[in-house]
Amino acid sequence: MAYYQYVARDARGSLHQGVLEVPDVKDAARRLKADGLYPVKIKAVRSRRPRRVPEQQVIGFFQDLSDLLLAGVPLDNALALISTSQGHKLFQQVVQDVLSSVQGGKDLSDAIGGYQDVFGVLSGYMIRAGEASGTLPMILGNLGEYLERRREFRRNALSALIYPCILMAVSGVSIFILLIYVIPKFAQIFQDLNQKVPFLTQLLLDAGVFLQSYGWTIPVSLLGLYLLARSLYRQPKVKRAVHTLQLRLPFSRYLVLHAELTRFCRTLGTMLVAGVPLIRALSLVEELILNQALREILAPLQKEIRIGNAASSFFRARKIFPPRMATMLRIAEEQGALGERLLELGDYFEKELQQTVRKLMTLMEPAVIVVAGGVIAVMVMSMFTAIFGITDIQF
Repeated sequence: MAYYQYVARDARGSLHQGVLEVPDVKDAARRLKADGLYPVKIKAVRSRRPRRVPEQQVIGFFQDLSDLLLAGVPLDNALALISTSQGHKLFQQVVQDVLSSVQGGKDLSDAIGGYQDVFGVLSGYMIRAGEASGTLPMILGNLGEYLERRREFRRNALSALIYPCILMAVSGVSIFILLIYVIPKFAQIFQDLNQKVPFLTQLLLDAGVFLQSYGWTIPVSLLGLYLLARSLYRQPKVKRAVHTLQLRLPFSRYLVLHAELTRFCRTLGTMLVAGVPLIRALSLVEELILNQALREILAPLQKEIRIGNAASSFFRARKIFPPRMATMLRIAEEQGALGERLLELGDYFEKELQQTVRKLMTLMEPAVIVVAGGVIAVMVMSMFTAIFGITDIQF
């Protein structure tokens, strides 16, 4: 991805300026034309590192701006008030830059579009739809709510993983300590007594000796494997093969599909409610699909809708998607409330995914305890069996 600064005009001849983050200049021109803008000048600018702003700051910005606009405060005054109340210095500077752009005659969507690394790709398009429909305060509120729910979803997923990860870490450290510090002391005892030990006990003794001498090679090897795997994963063919495998394995397919459909339905529904045209919203949402194999499956959806086919028929014809997807979309198409039903579908898939992850974590906790306890018990029993089996001490 690279940054391109553009100057464009809309159908009324109004001038628009901003920065796009796209792979090349052709994609920049294509995106401008899709937004109803006619490029005048597109120039590559030097790549910059993404600005790191806490997501909570961005969520608060949209919510506060929505409240101030609903209260009748002019846009520039609202931005000035929000700027002075910011505690995060980098984000305060971003808000001040947006304020300067708005005061200079830019629309809010164009001003925010120049900070996609802070506000996200979708924000500019949703705000532009709000400006065109006269529902900017409502759109800003919906955008803040969408970002908050997305943040809450990630936080719940991470919190569910904390306890099992702690259990595995503590168990691994305990086994490591036994192998490095405890078992080698028994090795010395058996060596002094010239005592033959059982195979399993000898295996543990050899493992302890190896870890004492060459234990440092394990983290180095793991780091090397991680770097190699990351390098291979960056290759398009390898990445696509991994993503295809994710959709073929039953359990991983369930997790990946529900996570992607949660993002797809919630983002598309939010944009449709905001007034973004369906075809344009689909092209944007398609970029947010992380699994390349699933993205290829969804790619024909835009063409199907352009020729007049229903979205529900598209999802019904592909067995990989849950039946509820096609059923709810069929109802939405009959009611003329596609955006609202997509938001409900996003909530449904999120709840299903959270319940599955919660059950998995509930089962993982005792499983980690049982496996770690079993390994430690086998280690202890093998050592004591060897000790109790000492019958002939040779001098």
